[in-house]
Amino acid sequence: MLRFSAFLSAICAVALAQTGKTSSSIFEPDNFDVNAALYNLGVDVSSIPALRSLQSRSTESACSAACSALGFLYGPSRAFAQNSTAYANATGSYWSVQQEEVRPYCIFKPSVNTDVSILVLLSRYTGCPFAIKSGGHAAFAGASSIQGGITVLLKDMNAITLNDDRSVVSVGPGNVWVQVYAALEPHGLAAIGGRVSTIGVGGLMTGGGISFYSNLYGWACDNVESFEVVTASGAIVTASADSYPDLYWALRGGGNNFGIVTKFNLYTIPSPEMRGGTRAFAEDQFSKVISAFVSVVNGASNDGNAQHWVAFVHTQGENIAAAEITYVKNVSEPAIFAPYCAIPAIQDTTAARTLVEYCDAVQEVNPDGLREMYWTLTVRLDEGFASWVTEYFYSVLPQVLSIPGINPVLVNQGITVPMLKNMTRNGGNALGLDASEGPFHLLLMSTWWENVDDDDKIVAWAKDFWDTVTAKAKKDGVFHDYVCMNYASQYQDVIAGYGAANKVKLQSIAAKYDPKRVYQTLQPGYFKLDGAPASDSL
Repeated sequence: MLRFSAFLSAICAVALAQTGKTSSSIFEPDNFDVNAALYNLGVDVSSIPALRSLQSRSTESACSAACSALGFLYGPSRAFAQNSTAYANATGSYWSVQQEEVRPYCIFKPSVNTDVSILVLLSRYTGCPFAIKSGGHAAFAGASSIQGGITVLLKDMNAITLNDDRSVVSVGPGNVWVQVYAALEPHGLAAIGGRVSTIGVGGLMTGGGISFYSNLYGWACDNVESFEVVTASGAIVTASADSYPDLYWALRGGGNNFGIVTKFNLYTIPSPEMRGGTRAFAEDQFSKVISAFVSVVNGASNDGNAQHWVAFVHTQGENIAAAEITYVKNVSEPAIFAPYCAIPAIQDTTAARTLVEYCDAVQEVNPDGLREMYWTLTVRLDEGFASWVTEYFYSVLPQVLSIPGINPVLVNQGITVPMLKNMTRNGGNALGLDASEGPFHLLLMSTWWENVDDDDKIVAWAKDFWDTVTAKAKKDGVFHDYVCMNYASQYQDVIAGYGAANKVKLQSIAAKYDPKRVYQTLQPGYFKLDGAPASDSL
């Protein structure tokens, strides 16, 4: 248990909840005292044996001390040691096997925001690095897990509450999206969030987030009323358009570089029964499918109720196009989808569904427990280029089809003009996309396979594919720098893709709220401000 009184805890929580406006360029003073900050949270470093005797700041000794301190303060129900059942259950709870293979020194499960403050300060005091897991749906190792450090599970920070007029829902970062939707569904409401049940709230929100409703309301990051954030000093602030607006802007696409979000306050939207599903097409219809994709992306300005993507895949010896067409009202064959409906389908699962039912259906084709890789590219919408990249994908696919369990899928989505226009709301977001240049074509290759021995071959194949596609896009004049954080590989520099001006602005905001670069060095995973998570030399 924590060694401090309920009274002191309450006082500290009030002191840390800095929600007022500020124009100061000095958020954390040069003489900031981590020891004193811990003491103000009720943690007396001198009373914790592992910290009293800490001398070396090597990673192993630092993490031994930090994990022992967490165990002393919280006990084994919150601080999981290696070889415990709780530790094994936690490391086995990721989407991709690469993340499951990572072995942190210990795992910590906070329950309130001040627990997170203590974790950050203990990391600073000892020098032990950490990673934060919301839903754990990233593909590559170390994204929300950390070898030899502290992996922090936000699972128990899962409250979901509506305000009095039901216009804003407050969501803890430990939730996955189906939990949010299930809580809102009885009220006839939803929030702008993920399209797969088990995707976590945290990573999707701070990375962008395309929703079934995005042609009406924009991306997930554009529909946040405010963020409750634990900063590098352990202070808890509420960032909104009026309070810490620079931090609010940075968190809308800037990822985990500025703090740990402990509450997302999201605008709600009406959510009636919707209609959607998959229409699958044979290879001889591909040109019509691509034409339909372009038509529906361009038509979003006329009917924002439509959302869709097209996946090209090789399955059971056949090349197949699967168009996921969704209408957020229960309307059969809306006019915008006429180009898809005119193509003879070999399968059609479209039906009336609730949002919960739809996300569960998409979840079924996104299984856990496999080796995974994402890689993405953004181009200006061009039917000729879309046709070329599809043909090129299938031309190189035979190079890897003999690999056990291999399943590369080329996914096509649109970043439509309505989406782009919504990105200017409440001061805009950090993504660097301009509606005057849209619409855009967002390409993703999602690949899964079975064996670790095949990792290098698949990564090299994927890199060759994207090098060729990128060169072609530049030659054709359709290339765009933007890299979608939610779909990027560990070899991609997401922040640079937001443009030079936005990168400088994000770095400046990070320096203001985190002058010691805690979230760059002690939380090294995922997409940092200075470059890709992994070297691009393979």
